[in-house]
Amino acid sequence: MGELTQDLRAQRDAWDEANERHRGNPLRSVVSVDDLNTMYIDGSQKRLVSRAVRLEPHFTVLDYGCGVGRWTLWFAPEVHRVVGVDLSPGMVEAARRMAGNTGIQNAEHHTIEGMPFPFEDDAFDLVNAVWVLRYILDDGELARTVEEICRVVRPGGHVTFIEMIAKKEPEFKEHEGVFTGAAVYRRLEQYRSLFEGCGMMMKMSAVSSASPLYWLYALIRDTAKRRSLPDPFSPLAPSIVSASLAAESLTATPMRLLADRGLIRCRHRFLCLQKPGGDRTRS
Repeated sequence: MGELTQDLRAQRDAWDEANERHRGNPLRSVVSVDDLNTMYIDGSQKRLVSRAVRLEPHFTVLDYGCGVGRWTLWFAPEVHRVVGVDLSPGMVEAARRMAGNTGIQNAEHHTIEGMPFPFEDDAFDLVNAVWVLRYILDDGELARTVEEICRVVRPGGHVTFIEMIAKKEPEFKEHEGVFTGAAVYRRLEQYRSLFEGCGMMMKMSAVSSASPLYWLYALIRDTAKRRSLPDPFSPLAPSIVSASLAAESLTATPMRLLADRGLIRCRHRFLCLQKPGGDRTRS
């Protein structure tokens, strides 16, 4: 494998720092420092993947950009083997600890540097990449990464992908609030074009974290906090999360249509793509 670029070394260091800062609560380093937001976003994303791909016991899964293992440990009970890779040695170590603490033995976690990926062609039934590709700042590096993702997916296999996107032109972020690493929010069409250029076929497109109920509650809660007022719905917060997740099958389609028409702003977008061929077309 080749050496890391300067940009990727900076990203690695930023993720290591985030992991160390949130050592006592690893999910805060990869989702949100607000634990209720994390509960909702994590649940929403996993429901989307469950809808798009039927996981089967013989599957081998690659979680590209595994972070602290929130996806690898979710996949592990449902599949034969899951491999998580990440730039950050600190996060890989955190993922290994979480796997050990939960007794999961069919998940492995490795640091990865540069390309090509250290895997054979057609090695995985599913490659999962959630909130990863925006941290690849160079478009050429992004294209090569997508090519590698597509290379290691078996014919008939899938790529599941969630990313923060730009509405019009790409948006460079020097940092994302509490995360100090840089990011590029790209248009959804750019990602789709890269994957389809590698021969992948679109299977499903959706808005992730699409519940108006939850985000209305979050707005009320955050406004009350800024004004030093009590949160009137705090006792109902767990129920609001549960209701929001349960209703997403109803809200996801209208939210996507409104977002596609530019009537609302939904940055969290999900794609499921399938590699042609093979005798295992999943639904």
